[in-house]
Amino acid sequence: MKKTIKTWKLILVGILILAVVILALQYRTLWIIGSNLTQPKIPLSQDAEWTGGAYERIAYGDHASQYIDLYVPSSEEPVPLFVLVHGGGFVSGDTQTRQAQLMYRYFRDHGFACASVNYRLAAEARFPAAIEDVRAAVRFLAGHAQDYGYRADGIAIWGESAGGYLAAYEAVTEDQVPIKALVDFYGVMDFSGMDEQFREEGIPAWVVSMGNGWVQNSCEGFASCEECWIGKAKSEWTEQIIRESSVLEIIAGGVKNRELKSMIQHGDADITVPCPQSRELSAALAAACGKENVTFQELHGLGHASDLFYTGERLEAVAVFLNQALGIQP
Repeated sequence: MKKTIKTWKLILVGILILAVVILALQYRTLWIIGSNLTQPKIPLSQDAEWTGGAYERIAYGDHASQYIDLYVPSSEEPVPLFVLVHGGGFVSGDTQTRQAQLMYRYFRDHGFACASVNYRLAAEARFPAAIEDVRAAVRFLAGHAQDYGYRADGIAIWGESAGGYLAAYEAVTEDQVPIKALVDFYGVMDFSGMDEQFREEGIPAWVVSMGNGWVQNSCEGFASCEECWIGKAKSEWTEQIIRESSVLEIIAGGVKNRELKSMIQHGDADITVPCPQSRELSAALAAACGKENVTFQELHGLGHASDLFYTGERLEAVAVFLNQALGIQP
């Protein structure tokens, strides 16, 4: 009897040790899943109309998706312009995504004209259509500053996720409009490196798949959003496609505005766009524009598109950055 009890005790201890080892090995995976499942939400009222200035929906092109939602706060003097580019993996989203609303609601109330840009999605036009649309929108806005009551002598641009890619692409290649500040939230910058980066970050493929199940319903049979936007499976991508679609490659080839100031934020629990995408963007911009012109913040525990990027405290820090970058006295 005593031998049996001793045997069971040894078995239980063994099971306990095994459980601890498994937990230790999978701790990061469990932590990432838990972080993504417990992100708090910021209340976003849909009831009240904005009374702080003028709103207008403006077409900048002939396609139905080429429009801008422009919010210009009431002011005796022209206000600075902040261009906002929504995310959605190039396959979904519009000017009124949750993230775009959180941005323009804050910044229009803090003295910025906010231009939320709509662009053609993958189902409407493949790469590089969205890039061309954002450029057309920015140039339209720059050319109509006097018509709407904002300044265009120094423009700031923000984007999140796919919108971060589009904003960064525009900021580093624009040669006709003075874009002085780039704000990128968890943007994808180089499609070809993401799978390996997830592995390096210790994020299993099944976790990435679990967190991005919506892709299957939005990508027309492609395995990923970027494949849908490019219009080809990654196995069919040529070196030219990889080079021309990579913001990092574009920066390496030369930034049009070397005085561009950038603020980059990314969460280390992101299972949609791996955090190294922003680390590499930060390093590339620092090399091209100077370390003093790049601010990179890796935010612990934040998942992709988390509302915690849009708290009053964090957006206030973005406003301080913009005021400094644009030479504005708050």
